[in-house]
Amino acid sequence: MAGDHATDAFANDEAIASFNAALALPAGQDADAARLHAKLANVLWRVARRGEARAALRQALSRAGSLDALTRAHLYTRLGRLELTELHYEAATEAFDAAEALLGDDPAAMDDATADQWLEMMLDGRADMHVMRFEPDLTLAILDQARPVLETRGTPARQYVFYRLLTQQRVFRNRFRVDAADIAGLRRSVEIAEHSGDVKDLAYATQFLGWTLWLHGDMAEAVEQINKALAMAERIGETFLRGTALLALTLTALRRHDTEEVRALLPRAAAAVGDGGYRIPGVTAMQAWLAWQDGRPDDVIRLSGQIAGLDLTAIAAGARYQWWVYLFPLIAVHLAEGRIEEAVAAARRTLDPTQQLLPDDLTGSLEAASAAWDRDDRDAAARHLKTALDLAREHHYF
Repeated sequence: MAGDHATDAFANDEAIASFNAALALPAGQDADAARLHAKLANVLWRVARRGEARAALRQALSRAGSLDALTRAHLYTRLGRLELTELHYEAATEAFDAAEALLGDDPAAMDDATADQWLEMMLDGRADMHVMRFEPDLTLAILDQARPVLETRGTPARQYVFYRLLTQQRVFRNRFRVDAADIAGLRRSVEIAEHSGDVKDLAYATQFLGWTLWLHGDMAEAVEQINKALAMAERIGETFLRGTALLALTLTALRRHDTEEVRALLPRAAAAVGDGGYRIPGVTAMQAWLAWQDGRPDDVIRLSGQIAGLDLTAIAAGARYQWWVYLFPLIAVHLAEGRIEEAVAAARRTLDPTQQLLPDDLTGSLEAASAAWDRDDRDAAARHLKTALDLAREHHYF
């Protein structure tokens, strides 16, 4: 009971201590131990102690044999979602498959509680995995499958996730070009999250809205929404969201070309991300941008090299689309030192289909530089690259 009260009050350290104290008592029934391990896992996950959270969930599942199928399906769904935070796609799929085997595949025949759990497994689980893998077609297929159940029995918590994912797959399909419909979709998800009564849902919904506004170029409101999300993350101890919000604020300062704000925010973002896996390259990219502003070309090369060899498929889509942050400084360094081939190679990376689609005139100059190099016109390639850098600066990308 003390652990539950502490969890509800976001007193996370107290909740963890209480649940561990309960688990240290003489062994009771397996069902009680399973529930305690599950409660402990949720709080450990909130504060980004993911390895311990995974172990606690597995302990819960190992003691859950006497629990009903719905509760065991919930534990498998939670385990799968936790695996997704570290991009363990195969392990996540196995967990979602186990959950679905317990729930069944005919939501029309399910009671409301089972249908709600099925929606969590489909939306927060399978659909979100396809978003992270940059697979908008597969995301949309899952959403279409879930839509009839959502429309008849979806709670605000499930509706919020549905509309957030629906907008995300559209944004990804359009290579991160955002229009008014996308922003309206995420405003709707915020409104739904407000009615869910879950501050965590509202915090993430607000962060996604801020991210979309950032993509659209509405910097003032983007900062407002992201700061709201950051305040909620800090209040409830949601560590992952705190890192995400600080990264977004740093990127916003970068788009404003506010070097001193980037310099102030970047250490906070790096500390918040910590060993946050796939988000670390985003920090490195901004460090390279700052190195260029400070006149440290060798550091631009060194930091860019840390990113260049990464496997893009091992980085979630939402953290790998803005490589222009370090690529424009890298192009500038190579161009200044007469390494046109290396500059063109960096320019081609900005044109990769996984990357944010830049303004048409900027994209055209980058493509023209690549084409000029292919026809062995070194001077034309250099001219087009210089034009691209001027345009990138004009559009606040450099």
